[in-house]
Amino acid sequence: MLYSVDHAVGVARDLADRLNLRLDNQTGGSALNFVRQTQDEFGYPILVVSHAGTETEGSPVVWIRLTNLFEYGGAGSPTDIFGNQTLPFTPTVAQIAYELTSGGAPIPSTADYSTCLFEIARTGTVVQQYAIANGTAVTETAVNAASPVQTLKDIDWGFKGNT
Repeated sequence: MLYSVDHAVGVARDLADRLNLRLDNQTGGSALNFVRQTQDEFGYPILVVSHAGTETEGSPVVWIRLTNLFEYGGAGSPTDIFGNQTLPFTPTVAQIAYELTSGGAPIPSTADYSTCLFEIARTGTVVQQYAIANGTAVTETAVNAASPVQTLKDIDWGFKGNT
């Protein structure tokens, strides 16, 4: 299948800039204040938001990947929230993951996680949330092995089409 990651990369770059602006000056011991950009095996962008670049198990980490449904949702071809086929370059899913504490709460603070989720919601994508088990680092492998705990579908499709 023909696809391009260029649009997803552009959206991720803008998202990383917004997260850097909002989180960069936080100083608390577990405050998210560092954004690292990488990519998965298909070239889709991944953002890892952490405290001072520490991405180990038990550390506050929010992991974000922008991709199309057909790569990770098994849909066969990219579709939007209405089931219509998308153009090959349109990112349709933003996956967001975090590690749980032993009590079942997210390790990142609620405020930091909410900031990341708010900025993702502004991209106009379907959001899949992943809760990674306590004692497991939030990595691409952990997210690929997990199932989303919640999927948020935004009908305000701001980036649909040739934008």
